[in-house]
Amino acid sequence: MDTDNKNAKTDPPAQQAYSWPLAYMKKETYKEGDVLFKKGDKADKMFYIAKGVIMLPEIKKSINAGQVIGEMGIFSPYNERTASAVCQEDVEVYTMGRDEVIKFFGQDPNLAITLIQTSFKRFIENLRRETEAKERIESELRIARDIQASMLPRTFPPFPDRSEFEIFALMEPAKEVGGDFYDFFFVDKNKLCFLIGDVSGKGVPAALFMSISKTLLKNEALRGLSVKDVVDRVNNILCPDNQLCMFVTVFCIILDLTTGEMEFSNGGHNPPLICGNGRCFEFVNVPKGCVLGAIENSKSGSGKLTLRPGDVIFLYTDGVTEAMNPKNELFSDGRLKDSLAKLTEKSVTEIAQVMREELRVYAQDAPQSDDITMLVLKYYGKKG
Repeated sequence: MDTDNKNAKTDPPAQQAYSWPLAYMKKETYKEGDVLFKKGDKADKMFYIAKGVIMLPEIKKSINAGQVIGEMGIFSPYNERTASAVCQEDVEVYTMGRDEVIKFFGQDPNLAITLIQTSFKRFIENLRRETEAKERIESELRIARDIQASMLPRTFPPFPDRSEFEIFALMEPAKEVGGDFYDFFFVDKNKLCFLIGDVSGKGVPAALFMSISKTLLKNEALRGLSVKDVVDRVNNILCPDNQLCMFVTVFCIILDLTTGEMEFSNGGHNPPLICGNGRCFEFVNVPKGCVLGAIENSKSGSGKLTLRPGDVIFLYTDGVTEAMNPKNELFSDGRLKDSLAKLTEKSVTEIAQVMREELRVYAQDAPQSDDITMLVLKYYGKKG
């Protein structure tokens, strides 16, 4: 038992008050990299570390020789491992099964109290580390959200020297970062490209795919291609090596500001609504086309319309029509149309902002299930 006493000297203060009966425990050896147990596994035994170091990867904490691990799972009401345990080097441990631990504690209540105190202190330390890690992740996600938001035009009015139109857009992600996007830019002096998109999924992967899609669409549009060629070319660029099978829906428009002629291409997106000057908003009957990134050489739906001075076009993602209330009822296309009917005399900024507030009222306390994005443009045409 001299070896036992030597090991006992390396115990932390909370564990020096007792000596484990190693002679009655099972000796086990593990190699570097071996996994003793994983988080969520059933807790069937406790480990006294005689030699080596064990890492708890979820909280990046090392447990050295002379200490005990696995007791938190034994004490847990769910009898589950609260963290994983991986051998950082070759390890020698002595184990005691759950039933043996309970029986042993019955014979030595002081030992039980001491170990429970140790377990409680370890729980507090683990909780502190997990909280710090969570706060670090949340901070990084906030930074990612800010970076993503900076990619979207946010200065309104964006072209104060142009009187042919006014435009406004907003995007609110369901998570810290999202997959919705919008953009608008001139492809030449008199042609404005504006678009809206919605990437499958949410979170960081969707945000990355969103940034790629948005960049490709702008780059191709600035080459002077037709809007249909822009969307179809981006689809073929996205398809190869798309191992995650992500896709994006897009509605892209190039508007000739001198004539009001609007060429559009629809890559599986929701149809926009147009309000003729003083009339109600109506859904535009457009071919749907195929989503981008799913099938190489697939074709988008395309067409032409002509806007008249005073016309307003409303683009949106399905986070608008599929917003849900506490009864899991969708906001719906019909409710969107009815809501816009009350806003025909409003500015583009007011239309988007009032619609966003109406969605909040409709959802009440229900969590936002999808990104919400809107883009509104009013065409005035050339003056004089």
